[in-house]
Amino acid sequence: MPIVANPVLLQYRNYEVEFATGIEDKQHNVLIVTEVNPRALDQYGSIQKALWWLSVDNHEKLTEKFDFLAANNRDVTHFAQSAYAYAFLKARGVSTIYPLTDYLHAEYLRRVRCNKSNVVLYTPVKGAETYVNQLIQAEPSILWLPLKGMIRKMHAKVLRHGKVYVDFGSHPGKDRQPREAVVNGCCVVVGLRGSAVFAEDVPIPAAYKFALEPMDVPALLATIQSCLVNYDMRIQDFAAYEQMVRHEEKEFEQEVANIFGIVALKDRSHTGIVFHNVGNFWLQNNALTVMRGLVNEFLPLALTNFARRMVLQISAKLISRKR
Repeated sequence: MPIVANPVLLQYRNYEVEFATGIEDKQHNVLIVTEVNPRALDQYGSIQKALWWLSVDNHEKLTEKFDFLAANNRDVTHFAQSAYAYAFLKARGVSTIYPLTDYLHAEYLRRVRCNKSNVVLYTPVKGAETYVNQLIQAEPSILWLPLKGMIRKMHAKVLRHGKVYVDFGSHPGKDRQPREAVVNGCCVVVGLRGSAVFAEDVPIPAAYKFALEPMDVPALLATIQSCLVNYDMRIQDFAAYEQMVRHEEKEFEQEVANIFGIVALKDRSHTGIVFHNVGNFWLQNNALTVMRGLVNEFLPLALTNFARRMVLQISAKLISRKR
């Protein structure tokens, strides 16, 4: 049972998602799970089943992977978020694959005048830092800025000031961060890993895609320096990528219509959806859980975070006094 009135993550509340608190195992329903939880499909017998491949690499790390040869998995429908996932499924004998992509939050798609600076941005994820550190050590005169510890608005604001975004991550699916960067006016440089290998997923000229084993540090730095110095010319190489990102929401809606036959969503107000969800939650939980959930749902997030910080500070002072 959920312990909050709305189990939808805060990052996705703006989409006004309706939710249920149980699964009806009936033939007219469809259960969609992601590739990191394929065994969840085994619990049901009548419902239509689908796997949405948001990544490939994350599935391959699982101890119990999806068994493509199992008889009970032959009727599972496969949705591919990327060309990388599509190729992976084809190689495993899946004949029918439906494209089902995604799109960025509206904050990143705002058309804001950018005051660009000679800054190279990167995401310090495990496995990618080693490559970036080689560049930093080779050319410390460049201003390298890691994108970490930022809320969405700050993250978008920083992207609008940088000229170059470097991504040497594993690209397990059609990654969000290169798209967030390019749509905010960054030249994008990537390592040839995962979905970045596929032009459909990262449609940038080959000159901005680099092998990492071994990594050609001088060539990479020359490209980055050229993007900084000749930004107005170089950014034109990313116009097609930016346009693709800006059209992803419409593409996603069309994909949903093609798969499920949904032509238009019901016209429901935000207030109506909130009351519908709270009503479902109320029926599924006891009074104490309902009260806790409603407090978490309606109390402003900033106030909640402030209260938590205050509790931690007070606790730390009490502990220090006891010592």
